[in-house]
Amino acid sequence: MNSRPFILGSLAYVLLAPPTLSDTLVDPTRPPNARAAASTNSEVLKLEAILVAGNKRTAIVNGKLVNAGDRLDDAVIDAITADSIRYTRRSRSYVATLTTPHPLGIRPAASQGASP
Repeated sequence: MNSRPFILGSLAYVLLAPPTLSDTLVDPTRPPNARAAASTNSEVLKLEAILVAGNKRTAIVNGKLVNAGDRLDDAVIDAITADSIRYTRRSRSYVATLTTPHPLGIRPAASQGASP
């Protein structure tokens, strides 16, 4: 039995198959309820963490490190407090607060006298 026609036919099918077949591939490691990553230009900034070193505070917002005065797309970070950031976007002020408590239950000391 000559397998040459079968090989040529299979090769032609693979080469001429519609490109939409490759568009249906799904990442097998992606959770079934996962959504596409949000862009940093969304209306609300997501505060993920606040890092404190001495008197300096740095925040992680939408996956990026920011300090007070930094610009993140069209938003300006006005202040970083112990558990929130205050920012301005299009002449309006907003506050983003940490939504997840510290895993060890640690809260910032109220008597430190740090200003926002």
